[in-house]
Amino acid sequence: MKKVLKITSSVWQGAKELLKLIKCEFLKLKRKKFIPLIILAAFLFPIPLTYLMTTPSMMERYTDRADAFDGLFNMVLGYGIQFLLPCIIGVIAAILFFMERDNDTFKNLRTIPVTSTQMVLAKIIVLFIFGIVFCVASTIATILCGIGTLEVYGIGYKLFLAVETGIFITAGTLPLIVLVVFFSKTYVFSILLCVFYSVLNMSATALFDTLPKTMLWLLPTPLTTFWSAGDMAAHGIKMDLEQMTVLIPSTFQVVFILGIMAFVSFLLIDRLYKRRGE
Repeated sequence: MKKVLKITSSVWQGAKELLKLIKCEFLKLKRKKFIPLIILAAFLFPIPLTYLMTTPSMMERYTDRADAFDGLFNMVLGYGIQFLLPCIIGVIAAILFFMERDNDTFKNLRTIPVTSTQMVLAKIIVLFIFGIVFCVASTIATILCGIGTLEVYGIGYKLFLAVETGIFITAGTLPLIVLVVFFSKTYVFSILLCVFYSVLNMSATALFDTLPKTMLWLLPTPLTTFWSAGDMAAHGIKMDLEQMTVLIPSTFQVVFILGIMAFVSFLLIDRLYKRRGE
């Protein structure tokens, strides 16, 4: 019994330390005034896409305004979230992982009772939180833009799908973070790397009928796109899936592939971070 209590106490203490580290990482970003920019970026695609969707030529493609709202949500999910989110996650990661280098505080970190693994874990958790916040904010922006012009419905499901998408895309972006930490160059280089990663993923999604299934499933954006399309179809949203039926993964397959990708990336980032602090 004492052993169990000791383990529980140790876990609880570790969780409290991790929460403190996460709070510190958020404070770093708050000083950079980056958080409001994330919320503003969430409106970057919903506003012009809503205008495009409500044009007569676009409305003719849908049976009713509810169907058009599904089309709008799908476009924001595909173009806004799955293209923009990897770039945002990459930029936030560059800020979090470069800050100690820029301020020359690696030596100071050795004097506090916190391991580099704990610090890396805290930074990655912050990335996941921002990924979820951006996806939910984009969905809320889509809902607000749809009110008055389209028939908004299925809000609960769409918000839940946004949370899942935020987790999946962030997990799939961690290999990019490995490259950002490995090269440890300027912020401009990191941004260019993020844009290249997003364009590569979006191009692979567009070429789904020519690229092998294995390659598509190893890239986070195509994998998440196919999964979300299948999930939306399963929830009654009209989707044209005739050409990609064999490419749609199950939720378990997505979690398994992205889970391995995220775990390996975490180990590599932790190793690179330790090496930098030596």
